[in-house]
Amino acid sequence: METTSIIRGIRPKVRPLARCKGSTAKPAKKRTKGTHRNGFLTHSFKPFQSLPFSGFGQGEREFFQSLGNLCQLYGWQAPDTSGLPFPQNISAILEKLASQRFDGASVMLLQDKGCPARLATVKTFDTNFCLYYVPVRPLWQMKNERNKQPYYELTRTLFAYLYHTIGIPFFREPGYLDNSYDALENWIREIDDEYDEHDDKEECQYRKRQFAELDLMRLAGDTLLPEIKMPYDLETWEQQLQQIPVTDKQGRELREVASELLKLAKDYPERAIKDTMHYELHEASEDDYSIYWENYISFYWSGEDTLQHMLFEMVNSEFQEMGYQEEPVAVQWFDTPQEKPRHDFDFETRLFFLLDELTGILNDFDDEEPNA
Repeated sequence: METTSIIRGIRPKVRPLARCKGSTAKPAKKRTKGTHRNGFLTHSFKPFQSLPFSGFGQGEREFFQSLGNLCQLYGWQAPDTSGLPFPQNISAILEKLASQRFDGASVMLLQDKGCPARLATVKTFDTNFCLYYVPVRPLWQMKNERNKQPYYELTRTLFAYLYHTIGIPFFREPGYLDNSYDALENWIREIDDEYDEHDDKEECQYRKRQFAELDLMRLAGDTLLPEIKMPYDLETWEQQLQQIPVTDKQGRELREVASELLKLAKDYPERAIKDTMHYELHEASEDDYSIYWENYISFYWSGEDTLQHMLFEMVNSEFQEMGYQEEPVAVQWFDTPQEKPRHDFDFETRLFFLLDELTGILNDFDDEEPNA
């Protein structure tokens, strides 16, 4: 099962899309940043004297101490800079490090409280340039079908975990997809005004279906959000798993992915997706637009409705203009000796795979025609 959209690299379009006009909406250039452990000094290895801290003596000592620890772990031979004065000695080493990769990680010069300059390796998790959009309409349909109540209860628990603990945003709360759906509605109204009902009855009928879908999306989203916000517990989660029949393919698949998500919740009980998003490690220019993680990881309405073609076309068009995508990052500090490389993406590997699987399963549950 594949996620919806390729969004970077050469950035081909999601799929052949129709009934869509170009996007005019833009993500914000800047957002409020969370508190992170480290502050970024430079990824372009500027001259050492230009770095924004005082106490060059302490910085020089810490730099060479961390360099020694890095060389010890990876067996890298640093260039001899004994004949160079400070800070040219450090600048020469940074220039060499700029082209090196260790365990697939690049080297950065970072600072922390009380520590002016330390080397660290920074490795980025590859999200495969996909949209991880989890559809909500299947949950609404389960809720309104009597024989699907066990599916609804389990899926609601999964959504509660993804919302509360993982931190995935919901499309009916202020954010990127909320704005995107507002933009879609405006475009649909503009298109509707351009057509004469007598000249193109099929097109006008399609617009009516889109307006009905928007109304249902708002009603269902506002109804389900309080239910998703309800607390969940692992014991109930395990009980709900046993209520899902395994005699049908959909039931087995939902139960399997729910079981794996339960294991993830037990292994990482408080881990959120934002915990390894270190936007401050990216040096953005004033005119730089970025794809933040909450732009490509979110709950949304449906991948099987009359809106999805326009939505994916809009998102794809916007993302092709972005210069940077925020992805999970693992940072290993070298202020102390390190026994082995530590760039652990077990959580991210499992989570993104399971989001992909869950999305595919929910799409199979999603009926083409909406249930009011």
